[in-house]
Amino acid sequence: MRNEFIAFSILSLVLVGGVAYFAWQPMWWAFVILGPMIILGVYDMLQKKHAIMRNYPIVGRGRYLMEELRPKMYQYFIESDTSGAPINRIKRNIVYQRAKHELDTTPFGTQLDVYEVGYEWLNHSISARKLSEESLNPRVLVGGQACLRPYSSSLLNVSAMSFGSLSKNAIMALNGGAKIGSFAHNTGEGGLSPYHLKMGGDLIYQFGTGYFGCRDRNGNFRRKISLPHGKS
Repeated sequence: MRNEFIAFSILSLVLVGGVAYFAWQPMWWAFVILGPMIILGVYDMLQKKHAIMRNYPIVGRGRYLMEELRPKMYQYFIESDTSGAPINRIKRNIVYQRAKHELDTTPFGTQLDVYEVGYEWLNHSISARKLSEESLNPRVLVGGQACLRPYSSSLLNVSAMSFGSLSKNAIMALNGGAKIGSFAHNTGEGGLSPYHLKMGGDLIYQFGTGYFGCRDRNGNFRRKISLPHGKS
């Protein structure tokens, strides 16, 4: 709709300006300015899509202009560094600085309320104890006595992110990190791609919503998927 308004205004400017120039040369500039506004006002009164523009021609368009500018004005002039959602400016700046290999720390404390309910942090221990191997790498066994191949799963794994929303390099980076950290990588509902298999990390094959399916060309359910490095 916006492009139509622009094209309509330019066309009106050319037509009214041309007529005004040949009909009344001393005041042609007045027609160039007022002509498109008059035509646009008539259009606003005749259209039936926007009640505000119909009741308040031309002036009513200011409402839609302010709606478009509102997020930008709020972000730069009103919103604090900690109140942004879903990611506030402090966290966003950390991402920008680390991407540029710049210093991402802030001196003299933080703007966050470290005493609010739900805020969590880690403190250094003044009497550190030597932890066992199980404490350093906590895992849980997935699969009961009836399971033929139970899996020792890490408590923290890579959550489901579809290949359709990530690049091949991102998929390989996630799976490579899963291999280094000895945790699993959920494929997401985008299915199993060659890039999931390239780095050799453990995988959780998500069926998803069924959109991409888990069947072969004959419509049979695939009970076994060939994986590299001797896995299946």
